[in-house]
Amino acid sequence: MALIHLKIVTPEGKYYDDGAQRVMVRTTGGDVAILPHHIDYSAALAEAGQARVTEPDGRVRRGEFQGGLLHVSSDDVQVITNHFRWMEE
Repeated sequence: MALIHLKIVTPEGKYYDDGAQRVMVRTTGGDVAILPHHIDYSAALAEAGQARVTEPDGRVRRGEFQGGLLHVSSDDVQVITNHFRWMEE
């Protein structure tokens, strides 16, 4: 199974740095799903939104973020945000 390498970072530190099957986030243009082999892409994140990360084992984790940037290059995905928290924590 192909995976993307996802990093979620804030000024406080890293919240995720591992493989993922899929990541969905809300950008200023709407919801975006990133899958393996996605084209290179950058977008501003919505001022407030949710991220849904499908981990390699199929488990879906949900988090909340505040603003920032989504950057995709090859199979490397970065979510750089002002604030992030996992909803289940």
